[in-house]
Amino acid sequence: MTESKIISITIKNMKIEDDKFIIETENNSFYTNIIKGSINCTIYSSENKIIPLSYLENGDLVKLKLKDNIINKIYVKLKYVILTESSEDYIS
Repeated sequence: MTESKIISITIKNMKIEDDKFIIETENNSFYTNIIKGSINCTIYSSENKIIPLSYLENGDLVKLKLKDNIINKIYVKLKYVILTESSEDYIS
């Protein structure tokens, strides 16, 4: 059994091919399976909150947790602050 490892990469490109979500770097590519329309990994912000795939962009510096060279988790430092409170709470 292969142990998990965490690596830092810069995303060059992302694509979907043959039921796999693939992240490409300058020299390598990593993937996770797509099962019933969802990627088979979890994406976390630097605040350890689960975030959607749409937050990832080409050029982002991310950390990948790999097991058997398959993406298990993605950690990304967000460029923007996520407000979790309703905007109505700020109206007085």
